[in-house]
Amino acid sequence: MGRVKLKIKRLENSSSRQVTYSKRKAGILKKAKELSILCDIDLLLIMFAPNAKPTICIGDRSNIEKVVERFAQVSLQERTKRKLESLEALKKTFKKLDHDVNIQEFLGSSEESVEASNRGLTLPQDVSMPSDSKYSKIR
Repeated sequence: MGRVKLKIKRLENSSSRQVTYSKRKAGILKKAKELSILCDIDLLLIMFAPNAKPTICIGDRSNIEKVVERFAQVSLQERTKRKLESLEALKKTFKKLDHDVNIQEFLGSSEESVEASNRGLTLPQDVSMPSDSKYSKIR
């Protein structure tokens, strides 16, 4: 029996949303770990659960301060360009899967344009890695 084609939209049931997050989180962490190892890349993945609990994963050779510093050095123009490229790829994927999805609604920004959301992007000057056990390093 094949998989059911799932419409990509927000799950209305909070219990279902939490279960789906937990299952898919494990998958994305595994993929991130594989990408980090296979491609020998710096990796920093930050996710917030539906209950607002953060998960921070760092690649094997990554240092959170250095990754954030490298990101901060990327120009606003380059970040905007990459974000637009990602949105276009997302649109193509949805179209290929025959999903009718409003990208702005999907991303959760009602009337903000990509440029406007980038203007508000600021990074803290002093970022330090908490010693709390809820933050994990991908191994």
